[in-house]
Amino acid sequence: MDDTALRIMQLAGQGFCCSQIMIKLSLDDMGEDNPPLVRSMAGLCEGMGCGDICGVASGAACVLALYAAKGSAGEEALDCFPLLLAQFMEWFKGSATTWGGIRCDDIVAYQGGRKPEVCGGIMLRAREVVLGLLAEQGIDPGLPREQAGGY
Repeated sequence: MDDTALRIMQLAGQGFCCSQIMIKLSLDDMGEDNPPLVRSMAGLCEGMGCGDICGVASGAACVLALYAAKGSAGEEALDCFPLLLAQFMEWFKGSATTWGGIRCDDIVAYQGGRKPEVCGGIMLRAREVVLGLLAEQGIDPGLPREQAGGY
């Protein structure tokens, strides 16, 4: 088990949901702590509370936005932002047959209940994809956009 898998287990054990864990891993990468952001990610937990799109997918979209979307009046989204989202969702939808679908309820039903190892595995793979997509665009996940000169 690698460090990321251990960190996911630790965060899940502390009561964080998938979408919160996805953003916390990115904040960890940047050496940042942002409780309001993490708290806001709870709105995406368990398919936005109604079993809809998986919190890993929505959380990953937020991670990509953290690095590439518009964040202030004087800032513009990176040109690659729509592409990053499209590529991630293409991967997620294409892989979803492995775990039962793109909706939280479908994944839980397919897996026979909530299983941390299933969600953890999805998170690990999604994180790898997100990091790969960022690298392809020359975005350093260890630096907040403000410190990286806007990429």
